[in-house]
Amino acid sequence: MGSSIFRLATALRHGRTKIDDVYFEAPFKLMTPFTNGRHSDFIVMFASPGFLQGDEAHIDIDFGPGSDATITTQSYEKVLNTAEGSASRTIDLRAQGEAKAVFLPFPVIPFRNSTFTNVTTAHIAAESTFIYADVVTCGRVGMDERWAMRRFTNRLRVYVAEPAAVEQALHNQIESERASAHRRGRPPKRTEPQLREHLAFADRMLLEPDAFDYTNLGMWREFTHCGVVYVHLPELDAATNNAESALNVDGVPADSSASPEAIRAQIESARIAAEDDLISRIRSHADAVGFVGELGVSRVVNGLCVRLLTTRGDNAFDFIKDIADIVTGS
Repeated sequence: MGSSIFRLATALRHGRTKIDDVYFEAPFKLMTPFTNGRHSDFIVMFASPGFLQGDEAHIDIDFGPGSDATITTQSYEKVLNTAEGSASRTIDLRAQGEAKAVFLPFPVIPFRNSTFTNVTTAHIAAESTFIYADVVTCGRVGMDERWAMRRFTNRLRVYVAEPAAVEQALHNQIESERASAHRRGRPPKRTEPQLREHLAFADRMLLEPDAFDYTNLGMWREFTHCGVVYVHLPELDAATNNAESALNVDGVPADSSASPEAIRAQIESARIAAEDDLISRIRSHADAVGFVGELGVSRVVNGLCVRLLTTRGDNAFDFIKDIADIVTGS
């Protein structure tokens, strides 16, 4: 395979989520999307027996404003024997505006004597709904290859932008300062607020069977599949009229009483309440379906993290899809 690229951009047009731009190189392929109203499902195909030594896969996906898309891969990702070398995959994701963006690749299976590195980076708007999942197995259990890989590394970074209402409040604040300086005969400041984002979630998994015994207490023990899910709920201001008010004749916001800090605190309070409710719903769903394995759900800096251990890939992936359905209301 060598180095291969897959790029996809979605857009909302005429009430449906459609392909805005797409480009891919062999062995990547894209199935015709399945569209149901505003929502579309995309399946990324990987026409190859698996990752071989020296393979580099690059996936770049842009979820356009207002689009509603779920992207999955065709099947389990196999990492074959890479000998003394390695294989790698990078995933770059962006969710703009009030997009609903779900990326659920199938689990990765590291074969005997394989070395694989996956690096995922996501930049998302505060107003977006975003779900990303990673599942990895301990190897080909049926072929007696538990913990036979050389090294498996997975890194995830999610960056969340400042809410639009806060950015607007900062802009209004600067306009007010400019107008005040102009009335006093001083030259107005020309500084503009820069689009800011912060690291909302970071995770790293390192599997080195030669260095650690993952069957010990506190490790995987008898479990064969480990998954991590990150969920970001949209951050919206219930009183955006304060942040989006028009300027009066003097160039000062008609209502500039709401400071950026106050708006940010209001949005955060609403987000935390929504996250607490979602945690309860996920735990209740696990009890209702009789989830087999171990499950942990908690808030992070911004969003939720779900971690699970199971003995079957279907148990892990099906439950992750259930989480996505709960979040998106599917």
